[in-house]
Amino acid sequence: MKPQITVIICTFNRYDLLAKAIASIELQDFPEDGYELIIVDNSDDLVGREHFLDGLEITCNHRYLSEVRPGLSRARNVGVNAAAGEIVAFMDDDAKAAPDWLAHIVDTFSQHERTGIVGGPVRPIWTTPRPQWLHPRLESYLTILDRGTATRILKPGEWLAGTNIAFRAEAIKRAGFFPENLGRTGRLLLSNEELSVSEKIRELGYDAVYDPRIVVHHRIHAERASQAWLRRRVFWQAISDLFAESTAPARVDTDRDADIHRVLDFLDQLAPKNRGVAGLFIDLDDPQLFEEQTAAVGALVRFLAGDGGDWRRILATAAYDR
Repeated sequence: MKPQITVIICTFNRYDLLAKAIASIELQDFPEDGYELIIVDNSDDLVGREHFLDGLEITCNHRYLSEVRPGLSRARNVGVNAAAGEIVAFMDDDAKAAPDWLAHIVDTFSQHERTGIVGGPVRPIWTTPRPQWLHPRLESYLTILDRGTATRILKPGEWLAGTNIAFRAEAIKRAGFFPENLGRTGRLLLSNEELSVSEKIRELGYDAVYDPRIVVHHRIHAERASQAWLRRRVFWQAISDLFAESTAPARVDTDRDADIHRVLDFLDQLAPKNRGVAGLFIDLDDPQLFEEQTAAVGALVRFLAGDGGDWRRILATAAYDR
């Protein structure tokens, strides 16, 4: 019997956590013949893979695929091509699905005929205490998502998290699959692959629906609860945005002006000794100031990607003039 939905978990060197992600799918409150699990292993830890597979036991209908070509988008496309379900649902290897996850995904698709994408909230699993300096506007960089208590069609610009997102298989294929120049590759923090394919699916006339019942819990690794990691994550998000916008019209001078002023406005709030470029990389206790620092990091990346010229001289001269 053909499954109604295929769960795809792409993994990279997280064998210690992958078993828990698999277990949350095995324990779904959903007919066993109604779903299948596909694991796409993109790891470069071959010894770890061998040890993991030696003790692997999965009770639900499943396939374990190895993909040597690196990249999360590549692994996702391999999973989609292998999927038998009319719906493909993605979850990360360091996440756990609520027991009714699949049931609510299928129900949401069934109630909305033009829906091509569905997803829901992502709740954090903190491995260390939540940092006091973490501004709510930065939570999305840690894949924390909550769009309220109502089921609704998403507005333009609203997105769903890649660790809790499902597609009609035909829609994702019509959209051309995940762009393989975007998304995590090894340890690089490129992203936007699900945003890009979601936008194409919506352009085809499908809706994206948020349903608060579709819940995934996602692990916040200890190293990610640091300002250094978040600055790095913001840097790569800016790079990813530029990749995704590479076919858009060139940025105009007013955008570059706004970016450099954002950097300078942030530096103005620091002690004089920190008002150079190094001020973009110091740790800060105040959540609002740290949020402005991350925004300044992103602005500087965009500025440098354009005709930034001698940016060190511009920063130094403008800061002096102010």
